[in-house]
Amino acid sequence: MKRDYFKAILVFLIISSLTFFIGVTINNSFGALKNGDTLSDKRENSIYSLANYHWDSKTNTYYFDLVRKNENQQLELIYGKLPSDVLINGTVLKESSFFSRLLLNSDWFIDNKIRVVFNTSINPYNTPIYVTTTSSAETALSTFNMVFAFSLGTTFLMSIYGLSLYLHKKTEKYLLWFAIYTGALTLWSALPLFVGAGINFLRYYAFAWCVILDIVICFKMFDIKLPGRFNILLSIRGVIAILVLWSIMESIFPKLHSEIYVYSLFLFSIGVLIYACADRRKGAWLLIASHALSLGLRMVIPLSSLSSLSISYPLRALQFSKLFNIPFAFCCMLLINQIFAEKFAEAEILAKELEQMNHNLDEKVLEGNQALQEQMTRRHSLMMNIFHDLRTPLFVMQGCTQKITKQPELLDTELPIIRERLDFTKYLVEDLFLMAKLEDKQVILDTDRVPITDLIKNVISACSIEGENKYIYIETELKCDCITWGDEYRLKQAFQNLLLNAIYYTKPNGKVSVSLKKEENTAIISFTDTGIGISPQDIDKIFDRYYRISNKEKHQSTGLGLSIAQEIIQQHQGSIGVNSELGFGTTFTVHLPII
Repeated sequence: MKRDYFKAILVFLIISSLTFFIGVTINNSFGALKNGDTLSDKRENSIYSLANYHWDSKTNTYYFDLVRKNENQQLELIYGKLPSDVLINGTVLKESSFFSRLLLNSDWFIDNKIRVVFNTSINPYNTPIYVTTTSSAETALSTFNMVFAFSLGTTFLMSIYGLSLYLHKKTEKYLLWFAIYTGALTLWSALPLFVGAGINFLRYYAFAWCVILDIVICFKMFDIKLPGRFNILLSIRGVIAILVLWSIMESIFPKLHSEIYVYSLFLFSIGVLIYACADRRKGAWLLIASHALSLGLRMVIPLSSLSSLSISYPLRALQFSKLFNIPFAFCCMLLINQIFAEKFAEAEILAKELEQMNHNLDEKVLEGNQALQEQMTRRHSLMMNIFHDLRTPLFVMQGCTQKITKQPELLDTELPIIRERLDFTKYLVEDLFLMAKLEDKQVILDTDRVPITDLIKNVISACSIEGENKYIYIETELKCDCITWGDEYRLKQAFQNLLLNAIYYTKPNGKVSVSLKKEENTAIISFTDTGIGISPQDIDKIFDRYYRISNKEKHQSTGLGLSIAQEIIQQHQGSIGVNSELGFGTTFTVHLPII
């Protein structure tokens, strides 16, 4: 952090120093005339400042003797705001807001010399009075008027720009302060146009007010706050109170109006910008560079005055046109543009993301509708199958009871059929109830360590009667002893459904194989039959509820065994897959995590 502060201070000092020395070099490149010097006609378009005034002890005034080379030279004085009365051949120069011209009449020259008298006892070394030819004076004033109009128009447009943005985005408070700051710069620039309009007192305070607002805008652009209750000073009421207080202090202590004292206020804005750079606020380096540029140029005039150097006309023109304010204000506007450009980019990204989300949502709604439609279709098919399978045993049992009623001696023959149909109905209802509970996650697993090898042996033992009835040989290949974490009863139920399914679809005198092996942390259990196999169009439907592969042979399957097995395996964090070849048999493979 200290390194960042040092870096920011160093950058500010380098830019402001370079700008200051460039300004001094440019200022010194323009000519200056000392008292009694002859104005050469070789550089007739040059604008000379007056320097080295002499003191007249008799009249207690300063004077400057201007000497022309020949009487054909048409010379003019360009002058700005004068601190005291200036007389030329008894003519008093009129007060001017900016720059005015005075043609030096040839009759005023005595031996090609004319005296400019300053009615003051203070050395007027920094009075903005310049001498040049008539054509050069006209060009100089026209150029100044254009620069002044540019500066005034620029700050005015910036103020309108900031205010218009604020009116559309009132949450961005820095926009209001930017509009106030640039509006104050516009007012300060325009005040000289209203000399004699009863608002001259504003010109006395305007510079200090703009400097104070310069400090405020530095805080607001980076949303930097003062500690504790001092932050109220950055509110509108606080800023107004500071402006009024400073104006009162300037009235009581006129020395505060001096440029040096007012310039000392820039230390606060510099400090804020250095903090913003050290805190890596966005755009801080841009503003500190522009502030250093503005202040470097601005300081040429007061420091030149302190060193009794003459101030050239171009530099004084920049001061009167308030062009020194433009770099910092312009960079503030660039930062605002950058902030808004980034927000527009973010808004475009969010809009695209929202559009994509809407598109995805439409797709999901469409998929949901399709899934719902498919579910409704499957549910309808399921209900029709359930009704069919419930109706068939009921009709059979009804027929049996009617036979027994008419022929009681058929009781022993019909009773096994009734029992067999009742058993099927009971299995169907139990499987439906279990399937519904599994899908709704209402089955609570009683988990514990389960030896998979022992579990498979128990399942084979329980299903051996079914296999023996069809003369089916059950082959086992248990290559390892694995332990999983789960509900032994439910796992046994799933394995039993898979084994019975293999027995049901295997022809008599066939073979069913059950194998167990281990790969890393997974147990792989396979159930392979030599039955009819599954066609490719059926293989993705075999785990659907109540789906049966067409088979001429009748058995006790309810059509829910594979669905129940899949739900149980998935609730044990496992998976079940199928591989089949039509006419040659099917293999169901279960993957279960092991301890």
